[in-house]
Amino acid sequence: MDIDALNADFGLPGTLRIAVGRGGLTMIEVYNGLANALISTHGGQVLSYCPAGAPDDLLFVSERAWFAPGKEIKGGVPICWPWFGADPDTADLDVPDRGIHGFARRLPWSILATAALPSGATRVTLGLADDADTRVLWRHHFNLLVEITVGSTLTVELITRNAGDRSFQITQGLHSYFRVGDATQARVLGLAGCDYIDKAAGANDAILTQDGPLRVAAEVNRIYESVPPVLTIEDPVLARRIRISSRHSATTVVWNPWVATARAMADLDDGDYRIMLCVETVNAASEVIGIPGGGEARLAAEYAIEPLE
Repeated sequence: MDIDALNADFGLPGTLRIAVGRGGLTMIEVYNGLANALISTHGGQVLSYCPAGAPDDLLFVSERAWFAPGKEIKGGVPICWPWFGADPDTADLDVPDRGIHGFARRLPWSILATAALPSGATRVTLGLADDADTRVLWRHHFNLLVEITVGSTLTVELITRNAGDRSFQITQGLHSYFRVGDATQARVLGLAGCDYIDKAAGANDAILTQDGPLRVAAEVNRIYESVPPVLTIEDPVLARRIRISSRHSATTVVWNPWVATARAMADLDDGDYRIMLCVETVNAASEVIGIPGGGEARLAAEYAIEPLE
């Protein structure tokens, strides 16, 4: 990819530049005075966001993350699409294992537009369209966009457009990895009273109800349903709140791998479970999205850092 040509077409002097990053991947660097951010065109993925004056990044990225074509990057805000979780069509004889969480997070996206907004924020639009390779994995025509707005808050909006004549169904998610000072001291507010499917090892998909704030003291892998539009992570170690405001989503996944799973992951350090917590804006479980031919669907989350008083 010609970095000079990309900067000529999409660079914003004093605000946004495009550079070669880890693993030779193309990175978009935003530094607009309101915040600094790093976006990978591989996976269409935000890797870093730090508002002006904030001492710590909003996001966690593993030091052992893979930065390579065909691999997912462990951390930031990966895009899970067109399915969230396990492959929903395991009977596909052409490709017996299409992988967990879909293929969008493992593919290169194109830069479609960049813009300096009147608010001082910066918007980056990336796109992914079907081709012969994607149609081996998923036999549908689509245009997928992600609009990333970097300002005093971070907004990520995923837009699915059905470019064919036949309807299709998707599940999807913004698999946000938040940096926390100590996961065992953080708590997630807003889920009390919500039912969840417990996907942790040995839980056998039990359906339970959240009682009070969620705290991490073991592996957490839960799909919450009928959730409110705003959730909050309180982090006493980093003395901050992370406010997650979702749109077009009624399901949330909360994940922390804990000790054994972290040790089993080649792209995660053994102790990383202590400094990360995923609270994910998703359409999953019973929330399956149908999109007619020519139609579209959206999924969005806005992330804000607030001081913990």
